[in-house]
Amino acid sequence: MGVRSRSPLKTGAQFGLSVTSATVVTLTVPDGAMVAEVYVRTASVVFTRDGTAPTATKGIQANAEDIIVLNSRAELDNFKVIAVSVTATMDVEYFTDVSG
Repeated sequence: MGVRSRSPLKTGAQFGLSVTSATVVTLTVPDGAMVAEVYVRTASVVFTRDGTAPTATKGIQANAEDIIVLNSRAELDNFKVIAVSVTATMDVEYFTDVSG
């Protein structure tokens, strides 16, 4: 089994990403990003990693102070999120992924 290593990208972090209960939000993934950590800052959200649209009751719920880990470029590209009820704020940090 190889060693997994990752480094934060110097550009492209998204801070204060606003998520409402009215609109599904996707990520703006910077070039070179292969994984990400999403910190749910203020309120509950529901997300999917497979490109299907989440609803307040369909998908995986993450609550304030949870961290969502996206482990591949496909998960980054297919990530969709919506707030459960009140507007939520999230922070996203992107990383390269060098496995050897």
